[in-house]
Amino acid sequence: MHNRFVVGTIAALVSVLSLTSSLQAETRIDSVLGTVTKVDTLTSSYVRKTPTNEKQCEIKDVPIYAEGKESNEIGSMLLGGLLGSAIGNKLSDNSGAGSIGAVAGALVGRKKAKDDATNGEIIGYRQQEVCTTQRVVLEEIVEKITGYRVQIEADDRILMIEHSQPLSVGERIEIRKTVTYTIK
Repeated sequence: MHNRFVVGTIAALVSVLSLTSSLQAETRIDSVLGTVTKVDTLTSSYVRKTPTNEKQCEIKDVPIYAEGKESNEIGSMLLGGLLGSAIGNKLSDNSGAGSIGAVAGALVGRKKAKDDATNGEIIGYRQQEVCTTQRVVLEEIVEKITGYRVQIEADDRILMIEHSQPLSVGERIEIRKTVTYTIK
């Protein structure tokens, strides 16, 4: 019994489908003249971010140093070498201890002469422009035209149609009218 019901239902569906497939529709396409009465620009916007380097400057107080003394490296090296040799000979009976002391003393004397020349005293300040470069991101709102919404008067109707090209108000244009006729 269940099988008969299923077979009967399938048969009914097939007959309904064959009836609906025999229904036809007629479509007519005509050209109609219309007049543009209004044009609205359609836009979309987005934020464009552009990284760039920006120079920033400011006035700062910079120290002024007293002029350093003339460095007498050779004299300091000789004096250090003599003192180092004397100390090396006095502290050790080994041969060559005086030479090692002389080299070490000369190096210490040279370093002391350089330090004295570069360690000037701050005697004042002067203003100087100091600039730095920083990476910044500029944000800009960009609007892009995506199309046009055109109001057209045609066939005693007001039509709203979106179009990719701009049209002028008062312009006469040809539009396509599609009409489909079917039986209810």
